[in-house]
Amino acid sequence: MEDKKQRGLRKGYTTGTCAAAASKAAAIAFLTKKKVKDVEVTLPVGKAVIIPVHRCGIESERAIASVIKEAGDDPDVTNGAEIVCELGVGSLEYGVKAFEFTVHSSRFTVYGGKGIGIVTKPGLAIPIGEPAINPVPRKMIEEAIKEAISNFKFQISNFKFSVTISVPNGEEIAKKTMNARLGIIGGISILGTTGIVEPVSLSAYRDSIKCAIDVAMASGCKEIVFSTGRSSEKIAEQILNLPEEAFILVGDHMGFALKEARGKGRVGWAAPTNTLRKITLVGQFGKFSKLAAGHFETHCSDSSVELEFLAHLAKEAGAKKDILEGIKNANTARHVFFMLKEQGLESIYRAVCNKVKENTGKIVEGKAELGCMLIGYDNEVVEKL
Repeated sequence: MEDKKQRGLRKGYTTGTCAAAASKAAAIAFLTKKKVKDVEVTLPVGKAVIIPVHRCGIESERAIASVIKEAGDDPDVTNGAEIVCELGVGSLEYGVKAFEFTVHSSRFTVYGGKGIGIVTKPGLAIPIGEPAINPVPRKMIEEAIKEAISNFKFQISNFKFSVTISVPNGEEIAKKTMNARLGIIGGISILGTTGIVEPVSLSAYRDSIKCAIDVAMASGCKEIVFSTGRSSEKIAEQILNLPEEAFILVGDHMGFALKEARGKGRVGWAAPTNTLRKITLVGQFGKFSKLAAGHFETHCSDSSVELEFLAHLAKEAGAKKDILEGIKNANTARHVFFMLKEQGLESIYRAVCNKVKENTGKIVEGKAELGCMLIGYDNEVVEKL
């Protein structure tokens, strides 16, 4: 795989870093009564970075500062979002309380304002009812404000400050995320563990899978459904009588999802009531061909390998030589799907599903029962094991 540095991809900063920078800028502006153009923020990895301030305003009892989220070359839906902090005293619009801390006997209460989602389901790092400002960003916001006070040697005591974090278009942005499925309603989450967004990062997506599994378990789901794509998931939702928390879109990361779920599962009469009993895999023929061939991180496998594998299954099913050559030289697994249908070799669909279950079993190690549902390209259920 080509090194990211060689490709020249730019790193960005998380919403947590942006919220911390906006908070520091608002604190400095309020205390100095001077507008701020940029601030230095210390990331959780220990690195100090300079973050430009998009806008800064000062009034008698408050200051407002904002930072534009820059995701670098990562395809992040929050890229370009304005992360705003309003800091002050007196009668202000607060939002929903997130946390508080003290500095020199003055209390700072941090709120989630407009565009910040509220947690409504168990299983996440933040309790139900609180704004979705994750633990690391909370610490970053606190440290950023403390740095502002310390760096400028302000002496403050016995004040009650409010700090409101908001994202003006956060509710609209959230519609493009998995927040609603995770039980985060009304806006985006303020996220980040390192403070840095890696270009084309897998970590954010994998974190969302882990969160989705945790939410499913905390919601009492005994069966979860891992789907390789949204269209397949929609069909499964119509057929399987399960709560919405049970359906988890894992995309190319089926192997990762299964390993995460393995630790939650246990079968048998003695299994605790809060453990996972069954995992059902749902997907179309292309992804299932990769899984059947043993490739569970499906973004990185060579499609020619799957075609050879499918040709092997076809040979076992008694396919003629010209059909085997056609499969090996097909453009895609989808092409093979319709080729098999035309030749009356639909039995290979079941053979693929059986292989998917067999390979999945090796990962899950008997910790959960397994199901498999193959969805056709006209949104029909082709096989269900």
